Amino acid sequence: MSGCVEKDFVFQFKNGSLKSCLTVPLRLPLECSARDLRGRLVAAHNLPCYVEDDLLQQLEEFIAVETAKLQDESAESSLKALDSGGKSAEDKAESWAHAFTRECTRYSDPEAANKDHQFAMMYHALIHSSALETLLNLEHTYAVANGDVINHRENARKNLEDKQHQEMESAMQGLGVTHTDEQVNTLAQKHFDSTQKLEVQWDHEVCNLQKTQRDEYREWVKQVHQDMEHSNGNRTTIQRIRAMSDAVDKGADDNNEPEEQPRLEESFTIHLGAQMKTMHNIRLMRAHPLDLCRHKPNKIGGTKPQRLQTALSLYSNTLCGLVLLVDNRVNAYTGIKRDFSSACQQSTDFHFPALQDQFSSIQEDLVRANSCRLARQAAREEEEENGSNGSADSEKSKSKSFSDLNRLQAGDFYITRHSNLAEVHVVFHLVADDSLRSTNINARNPTILGLRSILKVACRHDILTLTVPLLLVHEMGEEMTVQWCLKRAELIFKCIKGFMMEMASWGGTESRTIQFMVPEGISDEMFHQFSNMLPQIFRVSTPLDLSKAK
Repeated sequence: MSGCVEKDFVFQFKNGSLKSCLTVPLRLPLECSARDLRGRLVAAHNLPCYVEDDLLQQLEEFIAVETAKLQDESAESSLKALDSGGKSAEDKAESWAHAFTRECTRYSDPEAANKDHQFAMMYHALIHSSALETLLNLEHTYAVANGDVINHRENARKNLEDKQHQEMESAMQGLGVTHTDEQVNTLAQKHFDSTQKLEVQWDHEVCNLQKTQRDEYREWVKQVHQDMEHSNGNRTTIQRIRAMSDAVDKGADDNNEPEEQPRLEESFTIHLGAQMKTMHNIRLMRAHPLDLCRHKPNKIGGTKPQRLQTALSLYSNTLCGLVLLVDNRVNAYTGIKRDFSSACQQSTDFHFPALQDQFSSIQEDLVRANSCRLARQAAREEEEENGSNGSADSEKSKSKSFSDLNRLQAGDFYITRHSNLAEVHVVFHLVADDSLRSTNINARNPTILGLRSILKVACRHDILTLTVPLLLVHEMGEEMTVQWCLKRAELIFKCIKGFMMEMASWGGTESRTIQFMVPEGISDEMFHQFSNMLPQIFRVSTPLDLSKAK
């Protein structure tokens, strides 16, 4: 529909012997339901309760009739604009069909799939074939080469910082003797420019390397897939692929790598629902969220089981997701966002855009989303405002909101996709604020409502494993006492249970795995308290001991 119109709704009713008439301008099409509008009108105009049913009935009839008229008028104007062109009916039908097939995926030509879709199909076929080992070894080789460049960048950055620190320290010691304030300021500006130049230089080198690796990898997958299709499983082709796997450089043995410490975790099987019960898995684990992201390739080659499972399920309906708590800016400059960006840069993503490219796309969508949010807020305030004071407050709120189009609100989240992380395909960046440090949050907190929306998205898009921070923090703080932790864990357990029970209405009947992650600073005793609390909230499946059944 091209636009909105404003129509006057007239409602007449009797109040004793007095006949009253209410006239309200309504903007059509209506953005809220007739029932909600009825409640607003009753509250705004102090209407008696006995007219609510009649008001609702007349509102629904008025909205239905006027909306239908508006749609008819819009359709008529569109048809007139279509008839006014110089094209014939056949040309118009052809262009209409072409636009429709381009807009609706289900009606598009399967042969018109884009290159990314074709690459995904080829990769999925190869990763489930005899070329599996070759693919993973090639990824391992690229990851080692990329890691070497990253290490060189870090060394160059550290050397420059040490050099600049010594120069600045020498200048500050000679301040007033060998250096003036102006010379110190000039030196600081010189250091800043040198740092920026170094960052740009190395970022450019890393981007070029990853682009080259991405192009080579995709071309290699295309060629091998074509060879396997033409050979139809010929033994010679399979032997050649295995020989290619042996020829891939697996690096030198490195026995100095520190062994990974096993995670402290405990798993449960639960049942949800009264009549139609569904079984799910709950895992409680103590780790840092980036431990699920960092991909540490073995110097001697080979692939770790977690990484192998992630690769096999990349294009499947068993995806893995992670909830990462971030601030209200879409960037990777500070805190855990910077560490996550570093984890993504450790190896090349051959399937999805780079993290910064995804951020750029999200930023554009964010501006549009905030503009729509602002428009709805302004329309709602315009309906509710009374008098000049309300109008001034509305303008103040509007000007403030326009300056924050690039910021998110608590409870908002954005999604990034990855193929180069250890145990994660999808990352939900959930915006949290300082209110989470308080002890008085409840189930209506925006961040908890954001968790509900994340679980809903996961349910509808085949994300069967989701990792959630149990305490809604990634690191321990001074205010996190024993009682604080227990109260927060109980709240999140109960909220997630309620959200999971809603999944039946969202269309999610598959068995899912919810991983509750606690910070690494949690003690063993506190971890076991969480573990003991979980069966009291969820209905845990108890195993049957057949030896006692005799």
